[in-house]
Amino acid sequence: MADIGNILGAYSLILASVIILFIFAIGRLYQLNFGKKTYYKLFLMPAALFVLYGVMCALGRDWHVVGFVGAVLSLVLTVILYKIMMRVEK
Repeated sequence: MADIGNILGAYSLILASVIILFIFAIGRLYQLNFGKKTYYKLFLMPAALFVLYGVMCALGRDWHVVGFVGAVLSLVLTVILYKIMMRVEK
């Protein structure tokens, strides 16, 4: 059975996935308004990974690799979205 620490960890991961969904919406809005390709659909992958990791955390299983991959993926996608929106040249 899961203890309170696991449940709070799962809750924070689900909140993180909600924040990623807000970034998804920002990318979609920017693409619709300005016509620049933002790859906003890729933000669904780290959100799903965080939800999966949160569920596994609530069940007491250690799936740290899934959380790490979701965090790295969301970081990379956020930097790409930032560069597109701020028109940063390579």
